[in-house]
Amino acid sequence: MSDETATYRALGRRFSAGRMAENYLFRPPYPPEVYDVLLELIRGHPRIVLDAGCGTGKITLERIDQIARADAVDPSDAMLGVARTLPKAESAKIRWVHSTIEDAPLEPPYGLIVAASSIHWMELDRTLPRFADALADGAMLAALDGDGPVDAPWEREETAFMIDFLTTREGKRPNWKTINERFAEPVLVHPLFERDGHRITAPVAFSQSVADYLRCQHSRATWSEDHLGKKASAEFDAAMTSILNRHARDGMLTFNVQTRIEWGRVTRS
Repeated sequence: MSDETATYRALGRRFSAGRMAENYLFRPPYPPEVYDVLLELIRGHPRIVLDAGCGTGKITLERIDQIARADAVDPSDAMLGVARTLPKAESAKIRWVHSTIEDAPLEPPYGLIVAASSIHWMELDRTLPRFADALADGAMLAALDGDGPVDAPWEREETAFMIDFLTTREGKRPNWKTINERFAEPVLVHPLFERDGHRITAPVAFSQSVADYLRCQHSRATWSEDHLGKKASAEFDAAMTSILNRHARDGMLTFNVQTRIEWGRVTRS
């Protein structure tokens, strides 16, 4: 395992905390355009989806009525525990699987595999050959990135604070990318993945309170409350609240959400 993969694995383990799973519910929904693209990608293939790194099941639960069945796989029991409390989670069409995607018991063929904000947590040299074997002939892998603010009025202040906070805490300046910089780059680059296309969804407005926005931030691996600890979490919240309150109206923030979705075929070699 490479050093980079080991680092991502360590970050990924933060999602096992119960508080992280609860905070995940404060993330904005994916734009409806995402689901339109996914349904188009599955057209002509078995309407069976593998939701790889499903988290709290956002992708699976949103479109379970339009597909035959879904295998929703995640290594965090806490995430799956939250997922099972949500509407439609008891559907007989969903198989919730507590496992890493590298070792999960799969039931192919899948007409679509989706990795929503999760592909970077996976050991791709092991995972992509599994995907190649599990996909129906001609079926695609779709990878998503982006479920947060785009071009928010407070973005510059927020970014400067976050970089300073991490630099002070960790002793080195982080390699930081804005959401627009991330959107300009592929989500997945690997010799076994042949990208067929991508789309950046149109902006969709979303509103939430400052308190809920902070809960959303704490659903990100970097800002995990268990990782930061009580004192640093409180410092983070206080500084962020000061920034956000300058842009809130009656305690509410409004911002646009966009997602980059890309799709392609997976090969074994």
